[in-house]
Parts: sequence; C-alpha cells; structure tokens
Amino acid sequence: MGKLQMTILAFIAISCCIHIRRQLQDSDYIKHLFSGNDAGKSRILYLDYVRLIAALFVILVHCLDFSTAGLTTGTKGWVAVQSLSSILLVCNTLFIMNSGALILKGQREGLAAFYYKRFLQVALPFFCYYCIYILLSCQYFNSGFMNGILRALKDMAAGPIDWAPHLWVIYVILSLYILAPFFSVLLRHLTDSMLHGLAVLILLFRCLAVYLPAMGLPLNFELMISPWEGVFLLGYYFSHPISMKYRKAWLGFGMASILFTILCTALRPDYKAILLAEGAPAMLFLGASIFLILRSLENRLPKPGMGMNFLIRHSYSILLVHWAVLYFVREQFHINWLSFGTAGSTLLSFLLVLVLSAAAAFLFDQTVVLCVQTLFKRLVQPLRSR
Repeated sequence: MGKLQMTILAFIAISCCIHIRRQLQDSDYIKHLFSGNDAGKSRILYLDYVRLIAALFVILVHCLDFSTAGLTTGTKGWVAVQSLSSILLVCNTLFIMNSGALILKGQREGLAAFYYKRFLQVALPFFCYYCIYILLSCQYFNSGFMNGILRALKDMAAGPIDWAPHLWVIYVILSLYILAPFFSVLLRHLTDSMLHGLAVLILLFRCLAVYLPAMGLPLNFELMISPWEGVFLLGYYFSHPISMKYRKAWLGFGMASILFTILCTALRPDYKAILLAEGAPAMLFLGASIFLILRSLENRLPKPGMGMNFLIRHSYSILLVHWAVLYFVREQFHINWLSFGTAGSTLLSFLLVLVLSAAAAFLFDQTVVLCVQTLFKRLVQPLRSR
C-alpha cells in the first residue's frame, strides 16, 4: 500500500474517532452534521441565497464553457453563450460582496479572535483543498517528498497553479480579510450620506478606469483602494439600509448592465477586458441588483429546506472542490454537445458536478479538513488560554 493510501486511511480513522467522541458527548451530533445546527436560525437569509446563487453560477459557467468550447466565434450562438457566460461570472463579484456584507457589518470581535476564526474556517480548508490540486497535477513529487512539499508551498504562496485557476478568488478574499477589521470600524463611523457618497465614488471611478481606456482615453488616476477592495466595501453598502433608498436606480443600472453585456459581446472583440476586468462596472451593477432584489424579497423567500441548507453550508467547500470534480466528470462521462446538444450537455454536466461536488465537499470536510482543524485548535489552545 502506497503512502497516499496510508495517509487517506489515517485521516479516515482519526476523523471517525473524532465523530464517535462528539456523538457520545452530544446525542444529536450526527443529526446536526447533516441538517445543520439550530444556531443557523440567526443567519441572514438573503445572504445565504446570495452565497448559494454564487456557488451555482460558478459551477454553471465552468460547465457552460466546457460544453460550448467548439462554437464558431462570431456566430449568434457564440454571442449568446459568451453573453450568458459573462453574466454568470458575476459569481466572483457576489462572493466578494457577500464577504464584505458579512465581515464588515458583523465584525465585533477582537483582532486575535477575528484572525483565528478566519484562519480556522477559511484558510485551513483552502490549504487542504489546494492539496487535492497539487496531487492531481502530478508534477511535485517526482524528485522526492520533501522537495515536492517545498515546491508546492512555494507555488501556493505565488498564487493558484494551472490546475486550480478558479482559486484566485480565494486569494483575493483572504487578502481582504487582513484589513477587514479596520475597514469595519471606519465604515461604522460614516454617516448614511457619506457611505452613499463612498459607494458612488467607487462605482464612478471603476467606470472611468474600465471604460475610458476602452475608448482610447487612458486614465492614470485611481482611488487609493484596489478594485476588489472597492467591491468588498460595496458589499457593506448594499447590505446597509441606505442602499434600499436608491434600490430602483441600482436595479435600473443592473438591467442596463445585462443589455450592455450582450451588446459589448456582440460588437467588441475586447469584450472580456471590458466585462471581466477587476471590479468591472457591469458586474458590480448586476451584483448589486441581485443583492437588492433578494433583500427586498427576504421576508418572502422560502426558508431553505434540508437540501438547500446543505448546499448553503457547504458552498465554500463546493467552490473549492468543483474544478476537480468537473475534470472527473469530463474524463469519465464524456458528455459533449454532439450527444446531448449544447443545453443538454451543459445541464447534465452541471447537475453531475453539483451533486458530486456536494458529496465530495461533505466527505472531505468531515475527514481531512476536520483532522487538520482539530490539530490546529489543539496546538493553538494553550496560547489562546493565556
């Protein structure tokens, strides 16, 4: 039996011991493991929907890109697919805005507690799932185990490897968490009018930074915050009551962004530079519309059932693992547009990837991630008790 198989068996055995111990301490533990804890009643419902929509969109856009790779550029079908793909890529904006809404609005804990919680719940799972792609790439351990680990850690620090291009958004979110506690304090001391003014300035300068160069008018003038920091701050704004006062205007911009996306895709060969730039205005307005529509409907949104609640609770892990699952589905099931049509192959791939990703995320979370988090808590516990 190889080292990898031995490691997998060790994780399974240790995690089973942890689950058995917790079940003995709490008779409802296994039930809560699948259905969620009652503490979830305090969750913000519309933000749960935002998180779920973002996770579904990211899987759908990757399945769509795979299923339609053979379309002829410039045809009506190609324009329709590329327009839909660009719209679905609002998922990245939604993930970052959702993080801003949750972290900046709800951050009341001390710095040490904040960083500990984010490292435990976000950074450690990210590291664990990243190891999947390290192993899948088959390029790190050919010259020895320790050399492979050092190379992998070096590449991990440099950014996502070729096998995990979708993980760039997690690097962005992790970097935003560093200054989040300080931004939270600053934002809470802004008046409503100042907060609205900040949002307008962020959006205005993103429009100037993206659209003026596209018209041959380069702009060497930026705000002191990066594009993704602006998106992060807008997440706080669109979760604040003041944004609802202007929701009709924001919804109008969102609808106009959909039309703009279609026209830009059809008429501009550089449409990706315009629509998919960091903090692209079209994605910001579209993301804002989704935020405000769900906020407006929050009291009428159905409470998530067991299946939806499961997907919401594991949406982060699903995001991390779905690329590997998509590779597995592509290699094992040979789904293509010739057999099922463009829509059929996309839908079938989406359903398979979603179901398998949810199952893989749950199993991986309850074995490898659980063991690593438990070990980290044991190591840090003496320091936190001082």
